[in-house]
Amino acid sequence: MAHFDLNEQEQIATVKYFWKDWGKYIAAVVILLILGYVGSTAYNWYNAKQSAKAAQIYAGVITALNNGQDAEVYKITDQLIADLPSTEVASMSAMQAAKLSFTKKNYAQAEKYLLWTKDKSSDKSLQSLAALRLASVYIDEKKFDKAREMLKVKHDLSFDGLFYEGRGDMYIAMGDLNKARDAYKEGLQKAANDPSTQQAIQMKLDIIGG
Repeated sequence: MAHFDLNEQEQIATVKYFWKDWGKYIAAVVILLILGYVGSTAYNWYNAKQSAKAAQIYAGVITALNNGQDAEVYKITDQLIADLPSTEVASMSAMQAAKLSFTKKNYAQAEKYLLWTKDKSSDKSLQSLAALRLASVYIDEKKFDKAREMLKVKHDLSFDGLFYEGRGDMYIAMGDLNKARDAYKEGLQKAANDPSTQQAIQMKLDIIGG
């Protein structure tokens, strides 16, 4: 028989006593940790699976766009919005469908897709871009109050220059060149780290004699 000294026996007794009183709680914590890990792993796996599925469907949108199949673009986009609304490609598809609608002068449909992206997308950049394009739609429709509202929404700071450019475009459409100049000049400052936006704004300023 194995020999234990008194100190070892006391330690064993202490462990047994501790486990008797606290063992069930420790076991419960361990089970919760295991369930949490399994749940987190399953959730991540599900999200990855959903994203992969959405990407595959989105490829159909691009193919339809390239082939001039407008109805198919809208059909697939509506499917993504209905079935996989939380995926980034659902928002990207909605933006593509909105752009197509805008080029076809179907402003109501463009507005539908852009509003959905602005309100539902989890991507801040896409939300900001959707608001900008909504403003463009409203400017084309001469709905200047709605355009002004869109150009004041909270947006990603990296879009500041573009939002001021949008305000300048709105004032041009309204025939107010002075306010347009002010907006464009502000846009130039806000777009200090965005040379392409600065160049576009400067061209507009030059045209109106800025």
